Amino acid sequence: MGLRLVEAGDAPVMSEHRRVLELIDAVSLERHGPAGVGVWLGDHRAEVVATIRACDQDGAREQGTRLAAAVWPSAALVRDPRWWEELAGVGEALAVADRDPRRLAELLHSAAATFAAHGDRLRAEERWVRALAVVRRDGDRVRHEAVLGGLGDLYRGWGRLSKALDAYLGLVDLRRDLDDPARLAEAYVAVATTMHDAGRLRSATDYFDRADEVLTEVEAPVTHAGVLVWCGRTRWEQGEHGAARRRWSRALAMLVDVDEDTADRVRALLATGQDERPPYWSNTASSPSGGVG
Repeated sequence: MGLRLVEAGDAPVMSEHRRVLELIDAVSLERHGPAGVGVWLGDHRAEVVATIRACDQDGAREQGTRLAAAVWPSAALVRDPRWWEELAGVGEALAVADRDPRRLAELLHSAAATFAAHGDRLRAEERWVRALAVVRRDGDRVRHEAVLGGLGDLYRGWGRLSKALDAYLGLVDLRRDLDDPARLAEAYVAVATTMHDAGRLRSATDYFDRADEVLTEVEAPVTHAGVLVWCGRTRWEQGEHGAARRRWSRALAMLVDVDEDTADRVRALLATGQDERPPYWSNTASSPSGGVG
């Protein structure tokens, strides 16, 4: 693209605006695809940061934070954590200077998600904790949910189960007043599976039962069956074999003629109480960002 870098006292705000729009277009995954954006961004990463930094002037900060927000979905295509840290720093500084809490929370969340996905838990935690403080003050419910889900998943993968529970219980509180039983069930399952990991079987059973109850309002048989298998599993582990089989029987009834492969696995559970493989729903049932089905 060959864009010219800004120097002190150089281009006016309108020139910066045009340059920002060009860069936003260049990092559009929809227009250019991951391969094209990745190659371009790898060659122009310093220019992107310089352009965002150059927007630190009256009338241009919103353009700079807009560019930073547009870059983050593509940032992981360039495996350069030092650049991610630089990108995060300049964007967040502009959002603070522009007094834009919603954009600041968005940038913090995006950076945290990128760091978390590549194993940098400390940087991810630091940004999600800051984002949580911002969304709590600002009242941005959607971002608040995303941040709590990210923190919960981070802490759970880290083995910090008490902190994961704090995040997931916060998610339950946010969703309890919404008219969306599927998402509330998802939050209950996140709490329940984390309780199970922590060996708190009675508490896990209670939250799986809550998910079961709210899912009666939703037409999602495979999702609901997954929760019922968990309901049975925690009871089986507590020696309540009859109660476990009753939940598995309900699950099987939901799966027949819907998902025969999974129905066969539930039949095996009913016969033996054992399942050598992880439950088919386990990769998503434990994560508020992935659903319970």
